[in-house]
Amino acid sequence: MTYQEALNFLNNLQSKGIRPGLGNIAQALAIFGFPQFQFPSVHLAGTNGKGSTASFITSVLIQAGYKVGLFISPHLHTVRERIQVGRIPIPKEDFAAIATEIIPRLPTTLTYFEFLTLMAFVYFASQRVDIAVIETGLGGRLDATNLIMPEVSVITNIGLEHEHWLGYTLKKITLEKAGIIKQSRPLVTGIKQKELLRIIKNVCRFKNAPLYLFGRNFAGRRYRNELYYYGLTKNLKGLHLGLMGVHQFENASLALATLELLGQRGFRIEEKDIREGLSNTFWPGRFEIVKPYPFMIVLDGAHNPDGMQALKDSLRLLNYKRLFLVLGIMHDKRVRQMVKIITPLASHVIASAPNIPRAMPPEKLEQIVAEYIPQTEATFPLAQAIEKGLELARPGDLVLITGSLYTVAAAREMFLKVEKD
Repeated sequence: MTYQEALNFLNNLQSKGIRPGLGNIAQALAIFGFPQFQFPSVHLAGTNGKGSTASFITSVLIQAGYKVGLFISPHLHTVRERIQVGRIPIPKEDFAAIATEIIPRLPTTLTYFEFLTLMAFVYFASQRVDIAVIETGLGGRLDATNLIMPEVSVITNIGLEHEHWLGYTLKKITLEKAGIIKQSRPLVTGIKQKELLRIIKNVCRFKNAPLYLFGRNFAGRRYRNELYYYGLTKNLKGLHLGLMGVHQFENASLALATLELLGQRGFRIEEKDIREGLSNTFWPGRFEIVKPYPFMIVLDGAHNPDGMQALKDSLRLLNYKRLFLVLGIMHDKRVRQMVKIITPLASHVIASAPNIPRAMPPEKLEQIVAEYIPQTEATFPLAQAIEKGLELARPGDLVLITGSLYTVAAAREMFLKVEKD
């Protein structure tokens, strides 16, 4: 197969939709010799922050000299971003070769995400990575990634998301996320709600899994925009983070606790590796400044209320006169809550949409925005909306493009001329 043929096959699997369950992926992994057990791993779940936390962990491990696999979702520009070794997306020829190997031997039709999970595990095994950092796709208990036996599991936080699949209460969602906790393997978490922590503690007790809580067993504080980390065995001062945003100080702390536990399991990580790794961490589309002057342009993929609140808090780190907001949100998200959080900061809002069916029509989004700020308009396509924001901005202002990773991806392709599938 060529890369394009492999990509076409994968995209056709989108019609299978989401199918929670481990039966099909377990059968497929067995056929290929259980590749997920051929390398150590870290497993991450959570509503927000798992991508940034995974990126911090990966960057430090690479700095320490390890060959690191990284499996993430979703992607911004090319599906190859989801499967990385050494922060380099899987090459097109390797993607095509693995697809060619896998497809004839599949026992059943996999979903889009199951197929990518199988590809990632086969690729990491063939590359003989020293360790892989694996993000769940949706939930945890029935997620296709949940057939690994990680050195450490991480649950960043819990919020309402994917309720149709995970449940309509935080307790039900917590039970799904807690499904990644493994027998006698440590769990690191940033969950703070008492009733949710009770669930996590009970699961950890049942599985004899050591539990490490942010704010109790370890902590991180922001001081003069640097991280002061008070850890399980290490105290580190004046750490500089490559990712901006006030929420990144907690994400980095979760990553450092995870790295300390990896150190207890034989991974050698020096303080200099931690400092360089955290400083070099990059995560595109997350509070990303693509232009600092004469006015600032910031892209952020906040796509739920918790993410939008974190974005709002992080804007306090920036100095700007007026905020011009270009907003594109998926119709199946908690749109009204997101709009209520972010629009009061804006001088003017331009409601738009990326060119995908899930996007809320700009006119409908504008109607919701107008309930909170009168200075709003609907503009489509998204490129035209962005241009309108740039025309309104003056030196010292801020143009913020947010609401969805799809919105951010389109903006990055416009500003940075990024290659896409």
